[in-house]
Amino acid sequence: MQEGGSDRMAQNIIDTLKQEHRMVLSQLSELSSKGVSDRGRKYDALKQNLVPHLVGEEKALYPRLEKEADMRDTTLEAIEEHNAVKMLLNQLDRAAISEEANWVAKLIVIQENVKHHINEEEERIFPQMQQKMDSNELSSLGSRYEEEKRSAIPVATAE
Repeated sequence: MQEGGSDRMAQNIIDTLKQEHRMVLSQLSELSSKGVSDRGRKYDALKQNLVPHLVGEEKALYPRLEKEADMRDTTLEAIEEHNAVKMLLNQLDRAAISEEANWVAKLIVIQENVKHHINEEEERIFPQMQQKMDSNELSSLGSRYEEEKRSAIPVATAE
């Protein structure tokens, strides 16, 4: 995989999203093990990364992708995958961390959904974006994405 663009420009949205995907998958992997210490704090850290990521994609990236006729269905599916993950996070928020087996089982379902979603983005959506958009547009989307993420941070910490 090649990563292009200048470090002085806004980062290409694809590079940013891939970096965040790796971080979230790592956090989910750690939380899906039994016997994790400080699980509540680590779960809060996961949400502080994941929720703004979801909102940023929904507000900055997906509206642009929906304009492409051949990407519309995939984009609508991605939005529904986000809705499913948010619903599952909501359920996990109400679950007792002290009931570790049940809590971890719920988290593993979230992890599986997130892995599927990331695979769809990285294997289907990102290659299409690279074909349809030039580096300036990808960088512009990266800037808009970061702005939307920043506006979502209070949402992530409010719960």
